[in-house]
Amino acid sequence: MTLSRVFRPVLPVVGALLLCFGGVLLGGCDSAGSKRASLYQRLTSEGPWTVEQLSSDEFDYKSKLKEQYPQGVTITFRGGDGGQTYRIETPRSSDSTEVLAEGAVGLPGDNVLQMASFGQWTYEFEASRAVFSLQFGSRAVLRTLFSSGSRNENLEMKLAPGDD
Repeated sequence: MTLSRVFRPVLPVVGALLLCFGGVLLGGCDSAGSKRASLYQRLTSEGPWTVEQLSSDEFDYKSKLKEQYPQGVTITFRGGDGGQTYRIETPRSSDSTEVLAEGAVGLPGDNVLQMASFGQWTYEFEASRAVFSLQFGSRAVLRTLFSSGSRNENLEMKLAPGDD
């Protein structure tokens, strides 16, 4: 008995399994991409977002935010032909704003958002709020908002829809 005779009946089964497995993988990738897009779509459609709370394991920055930005800080997420972007700004008068930061947004995984210059955040929605968590890279965020931030710490940022 030759080796080819032994494997000949098995080849169609293996081929069918590979096709089936490949289809499942492609289908899963498509639905994961759709989930990412739909979560980001919610950020773009319900915004601009107001930074309601910013805290770390060791410090609550809420009063510091109010002191430095009495009219608040907003984050706007956009999507379109130019790609996905964010803009962080604060009103300076009734007709002008100061842009604190802006850049590109990447969506490397489910509930994960990469903001250029500000690291990779995980995020979820709690009722009408968006809750962002940053495990590493807080120094850039804190320096942008407060001109300070000498060490990295875990941050949590709670955003409220602008019309709340």
